[in-house]
Parts: sequence; structure tokens; C-alpha cells
Amino acid sequence: MSSLPGEESMRYYERLNALDATLLQLESENSPMHLGFVLLFDSASLARPDSAVDMARIRRHVEIRLHRVPRLRQKLAYLPIEGAPIWVDDDHFDLDYHLRHTRLPAPGSERQLRRLCGRLLGQRIDPARPLWEIWVIEGLTGGRFALFFKVHHAVAGEAGSAGLLAT
Repeated sequence: MSSLPGEESMRYYERLNALDATLLQLESENSPMHLGFVLLFDSASLARPDSAVDMARIRRHVEIRLHRVPRLRQKLAYLPIEGAPIWVDDDHFDLDYHLRHTRLPAPGSERQLRRLCGRLLGQRIDPARPLWEIWVIEGLTGGRFALFFKVHHAVAGEAGSAGLLAT
């Protein structure tokens, strides 16, 4: 870790490794450099009285595990003059931005889920924020819901992001 004098929000930083910096340079609107995975769950254990998934419980689950993967609270910045990409703590981190919620229209088939996840995967992650999103997707047949986790390769490679979801 290094420090930048006079930059409170960038007091401590870490350079990206060569591979992650290259992935950032190669990224474009038509070629995003992130990946995604889907987990399916029975919603019975997380259902509220109105049968909706209890988002507050999911939020708490994620919130108390964020310390396991510090990179998920960091965003990109660039060194002055040389322009090298660095990781800095996001002083304005907002979990509610990263944890999103949607519902499939009836009948809530796996085909609909795949199409939705494909659309979500095709959208770039905001480079001004930490490079990940979790989508809670309700409405699957059989009383199920899905978690779609989208993360940039620069984060996924070293962060072991699945630790965020582990019990």
C-alpha cells in the first residue's frame, strides 16, 4: 500500500496487477470484462408473510460479510501524471446500489431467467463504483428465486467474491 499526500479519499491505494490493468484497457461498451453466475434457491426460508423474498435479510447477510472481501468496497481511481489504475476505498460506498431486486413476469421460467441474466450481463458495470452487483430475482416457478452475481474480472480474480455469499 502507498499513500498520496493531500488526497484524503485516496490516502491509501493499491495498484492493479498487470493482467487486471490490461482487462480494464481492453474493456469497451461492446466488450465488457465482467462475469456472472446464478444461484437458485427455494424462497420458503426467506419469504415474508406476503410471500415476497425478505430483501432486508439478504441485505444483512451481504452486509455482515463484506469485510471478507475488502475489494468489494473499493473502486478504481487513476494516479496523477502516469494514469495507472489503482484501487481506493470508496468513501461513499452504498450497498443498496449494488444489491438490486427484480421480478420475472409469470410464468417465471428458467428460459426467462436466462434471458434476463443475459441482458444484465450485457450491461457494463459503472466504473465509478465498486465493480460488482447482486440481483435478487423473484418469480421463478416452484416458489424459487435466483441470485445473479455480476463482478468485473479485475475483482473476481483475486477477491474470491463467492465468500460474500457463503454462510
